[in-house]
Amino acid sequence: MAPRSSGGDRERYAVDYDWLWHRRDPTAAAILRVSVSHPTPQLAAHALERFLATLPTDAKGVQGREGWAVFPVAGDPSATVSSIDIVSGGEDVSDGIQAGADAVFNALAQVDGIGLAWHQLTTDTVLGIPAAHTCSSASQRELPLTPDEPVLDDEHV
Repeated sequence: MAPRSSGGDRERYAVDYDWLWHRRDPTAAAILRVSVSHPTPQLAAHALERFLATLPTDAKGVQGREGWAVFPVAGDPSATVSSIDIVSGGEDVSDGIQAGADAVFNALAQVDGIGLAWHQLTTDTVLGIPAAHTCSSASQRELPLTPDEPVLDDEHV
């Protein structure tokens, strides 16, 4: 299944409950990728870095707030788009995804010329162990969220 995308420019993300609840395990980690663009790509990357710097970081280096975490997506240094993945799981997965998306939107939509595109990823589109969070297929770099670690409990966010 291909990732479902919505939005562009400055459209706020709205939770797609069909995407969340029709997965094999509706409480498993869900990944919403945010692609940030700007006519000057360095400005998109800088705005994203400024947003990430505002987030608390736990002892394992995971950034986020209650119910969600964000992971930068490794990309080509010459890319015109910078991306992060918002990850949430458990019974409140929809609340976590929406809270993370709102935080990104509120921080980045203020930047003139910024574009935001939202991509709902599935374990079919994210390579690697289904319960693990990995980056895009181009990078194949595994991020520090493994099946053995609880997803976004108080210890991790």
